Amino acid sequence: MIRRISIGLAALALALPLPALAQAGAGDLRAQITKNDQAWQTAYNAGDATALSALYTSDAKLLPPGAETVSGAADMKAFFTKDFANGAKMTLTMNDVVGFGDFATATGGWVAQGADGKHLDHGTYMTLYKKADGGWKIYRDTWNSSMH
Repeated sequence: MIRRISIGLAALALALPLPALAQAGAGDLRAQITKNDQAWQTAYNAGDATALSALYTSDAKLLPPGAETVSGAADMKAFFTKDFANGAKMTLTMNDVVGFGDFATATGGWVAQGADGKHLDHGTYMTLYKKADGGWKIYRDTWNSSMH
């Protein structure tokens, strides 16, 4: 009986630091995903489809509203190049990040403004990240409009 209590106390003592470690890891994850979101926004606003596509895994998929799924780097570049034609500049605001193993999900909002600063559209997004190539890359990307 004493042995069971001792083992139970030892297990409890070992488990207590885990929430602190998980929180520290969550902060680091949030910082990494925030950096990726900023890189996405910068590449999009520069009209750089190559840099934008490089933020995605080789097997990534875009799931745009009202359109077919986009797969593969060449199709993503074509999709983004066509999207740049409207001249919009994007602002992303991440709300939260949840990590689970080699995946993380980020949710947030986006705002599109025209070159003249006019509000064009806004909505929400959900991005599934995957650990790849030594960092976090976008594996699935979807968004919606709150105006349509």
